[in-house]
Amino acid sequence: MKIVTIAARKGGSGKSTIAASLAVAAHQAGEGVTVLDLDPQKSLAEWHGRRELDGVRYQARDGASLAELVPKLRADPSTSLVVIDTQGDFNADVTAALRVSDLCLIPVRATVLDVTAISRTVEALKRLERRYAFVLSQIMPSSPARAEEAAAALVKAGQLAPVIVASRADYQDAMMEGMGVTEFAPAGKAAGEMRELWTWTKAELSQ
Repeated sequence: MKIVTIAARKGGSGKSTIAASLAVAAHQAGEGVTVLDLDPQKSLAEWHGRRELDGVRYQARDGASLAELVPKLRADPSTSLVVIDTQGDFNADVTAALRVSDLCLIPVRATVLDVTAISRTVEALKRLERRYAFVLSQIMPSSPARAEEAAAALVKAGQLAPVIVASRADYQDAMMEGMGVTEFAPAGKAAGEMRELWTWTKAELSQ
């Protein structure tokens, strides 16, 4: 079993949206997926409550419960992947999630404020000796230069996933329907992005 945590100190970076669609893309690729929601806003609880499709399990948790829960999930043969969604802050719950992670994905928008806000998360990941990668998120397809500038800054601080998650209506529409974007619009560009992100993530987890 592998654990992927979606974390970023800056709110509004698309953590819950990526967590939901990445979990679904992984499930469609054959993984047994459990989503753990550590975000007090419980965006994924609302998403899962609207969900009518099977295959992705959901639990609302806090950081204190992870030490007991993770061994139980590892002992469950039906779970091969855990995706943890966290709040846009840095606290004990987020630290607990990072501590058990095999890989942390850090969504970052292409703005100066977002790029500079990652430092505290990165420092914590280095202290915990956890692997991490940045994911450029909510990128306007019409502004590739801004994405390139953000990418240039991010690679100085760590690994950058070679997949850009653009700002597309399909992501938000899928969330409203309780679906992953690969279920909602399987032939769309957003679905292609999320499949590529999962393929890359799975390869990183196998190292």
